[in-house]
Amino acid sequence: MYAFDIHPAAGKSELYAELLKAADALTADEPDGIANMANVAALLWQFLPDLNWAGFYRVVGHELVLGPFQGKAACIR
Repeated sequence: MYAFDIHPAAGKSELYAELLKAADALTADEPDGIANMANVAALLWQFLPDLNWAGFYRVVGHELVLGPFQGKAACIR
């Protein structure tokens, strides 16, 4: 299990490097894209200061459709 030792007070480059390591650890060996998007959205929401939304839109057919997210309600399409 990855130790989430992320310090939001660190500089941006250090914070983003740690978030990338944590995202890689969360998604390693998991083939389900929706599950991975959900975990990464939760990670970003938890560790990025002053964020009001973190998530994903998926391409479904010829449209963007709301995927997993954390935060305020969002447009569905």
